[in-house]
Amino acid sequence: MSEPKIVVSKASDYKQVYASGASIGHTPFDFHIQFFRDSFEPDEEVLTGRKAPTLVREFIIEIVMSPNQAKALALLLMKHVEDYEKKFGKIPTPQTPPSQPPSGYV
Repeated sequence: MSEPKIVVSKASDYKQVYASGASIGHTPFDFHIQFFRDSFEPDEEVLTGRKAPTLVREFIIEIVMSPNQAKALALLLMKHVEDYEKKFGKIPTPQTPPSQPPSGYV
């Protein structure tokens, strides 16, 4: 039996966004990946060093997928990270900031 033909198209509401991070949780039935963008709100006290800046974390979108598709995504992402590192060099492992909320639903 031959493989099915795959037709690729973009939805009319397709958009590309930049995310500075993600938070992931799961239930027994699906995985939830929430992408966020971090920014700082500077004010005069921050600029003069009298106070620490306020981190603003805006959640942009949540992707929900089955455990099977989450694993397929993880494998695909790792393959691309390995390919990237072969071409451009090792990506440093980021430190998780203490302000990161705990992830996971279960």
